[in-house]
Amino acid sequence: MLLSDFSVITPYGPNVSSCGYCKSTGGSHTYGMSAHLMTCKDYQSLVNRGWRRSGRYLYKPNLRDSCCPQYTIRMRANDFEASKHQRQIVNRFNNFVQEGDDNFDKDIAVRQKESQAAEKGESAKTTAEAGSDQPTAIEDSATTTTEAAAAKLSTGKKQKPRKAPKNVATDLRTRIRSSEYIHSPDITSWKHRLRIKLEPSSFTEEKHVLYTKYQMAIHHEPRSKCQPKSFTNFLIDSPLTATKPDDWTEEDPGYGSFHQCYYLDEKLIAVSVIDILPSCVSAVYFFYDPDYSVLSLGKYSAQREIALVQALNAKPGYEDLKFYYMGFYIFTCQKMTYKGQFYPSYLLDPETYNWIEFKKCQEILKDQRYSTFEHPAPMDLLFEAKIKSIIGKKQGASSESSHDDDDDDDNGEDGWASVDEEDDEFDLDPDEFDAQAVDDSDDEVEKLVEGGSNRKKKKLNTEHDKSGQVGRADEEAKAAKKAQRKEMDRVYKEITSLPPPGCLDTKDITPTKLLNVLCLTDKNALRPVVAIDAYKDYKEMRNVVAEYYCQVGEVLADSMILYVR
Repeated sequence: MLLSDFSVITPYGPNVSSCGYCKSTGGSHTYGMSAHLMTCKDYQSLVNRGWRRSGRYLYKPNLRDSCCPQYTIRMRANDFEASKHQRQIVNRFNNFVQEGDDNFDKDIAVRQKESQAAEKGESAKTTAEAGSDQPTAIEDSATTTTEAAAAKLSTGKKQKPRKAPKNVATDLRTRIRSSEYIHSPDITSWKHRLRIKLEPSSFTEEKHVLYTKYQMAIHHEPRSKCQPKSFTNFLIDSPLTATKPDDWTEEDPGYGSFHQCYYLDEKLIAVSVIDILPSCVSAVYFFYDPDYSVLSLGKYSAQREIALVQALNAKPGYEDLKFYYMGFYIFTCQKMTYKGQFYPSYLLDPETYNWIEFKKCQEILKDQRYSTFEHPAPMDLLFEAKIKSIIGKKQGASSESSHDDDDDDDNGEDGWASVDEEDDEFDLDPDEFDAQAVDDSDDEVEKLVEGGSNRKKKKLNTEHDKSGQVGRADEEAKAAKKAQRKEMDRVYKEITSLPPPGCLDTKDITPTKLLNVLCLTDKNALRPVVAIDAYKDYKEMRNVVAEYYCQVGEVLADSMILYVR
């Protein structure tokens, strides 16, 4: 057997970072590893345990400890029931390709002019002096063009949803491919030409230009972060070992990493980055030309990929390929809601690794941030409060301690103000006393206070009592909050120290269990982990391997190879 027949990985261990969804500091908890080689079978098993890849980096979120739990979502492609809205998206796209659409054409034309103006503006900006903050005339004209185009389109009549042409099959596979020119080469009257090409993931300058345009327009990334190297690391490089590297065809691609490219009139307008695995087509990333956003390309591409699953499943050798994996679903993220609209969908239980119907999971997540769907149980309220405080710190919410300080300052000023007002009533007017009286002012003040009316003394005593009671109440409230925060921190540390959901406890991993875990060292020696006592950091490495063993499970840990540099 060759080394390429195995999966070779290097574990990185746990990672705590800021959350890309709620932007909280330290809210994202994951476990990661680098894959040098990865068989499609092993990656399928990892995906079914909640893993996901970004280039060659594989990671698994810790759903319980993270601020925004990411649940793996999939749907059974052959049972897909398109909603009215989803059918309309395909019908509108088909009609646009075949017959054209004036509003769509105008919108695309306006956006293309804006893109060209933005490109010129960026070129002009790079040649300008550094540190200039003055807006360019092109940027102003582009904004004006956008507003004018929006006003022009909004004043037009609202179009009714396009219906599918007559005598067109209702099944998704036939309907979504009816606008491809390659399937209807004799039709010359169509307004546009659509070509969809499936190919192994590869770098081209055309793809990189499209990716850069998408990242800058949609995700507001600077051009410096969209260099060819970063694009390659993110969406081209893949650890998956293709099962048909030489004799693949679009009809029989085998398993591996692919790009599904969308060409409109021979112009690349979108790319779906997908993994074709033994049981599924897994969506990795999708980027498109923002000029064509009016075509709802994201929702259209999802149905394209569902149709791909259906087409492959009908071929010999792909009988197990039945599912479409849409990545992660986050209940609190509005951008993720569309994933739950593909019926029937299922979420992966983070502890049992069974698939549970989406609607049932949705009801549970309405009341809980994190839950195991088969055996739902409420989380500790103090732990949830700590998670909310982590989210709030980054989002600009003041911490509880700062509120306490503000309250103390306010109460102190208010409490002393009442006393100061009473003291003002006893100020002496120098015109009413002679020099001797002034010299004996201290004695006179004492006598004046002692000889004052009972009403004044009673009022003063009452105000002092109230001030004391408020002070004691504030101190008690502050002490209670401090105790609550201390208990909240204790519970947080206690829960986060537990094994991640669905993972074994590293304390239960004995050297005997690691006998079958093979390790490839920098000396090209392949041996069991327990047989490398010569390394001075053997104990530390064994702990790393034990944690990896718990994260991937016994079966995968025994089948994959660790590469220790």
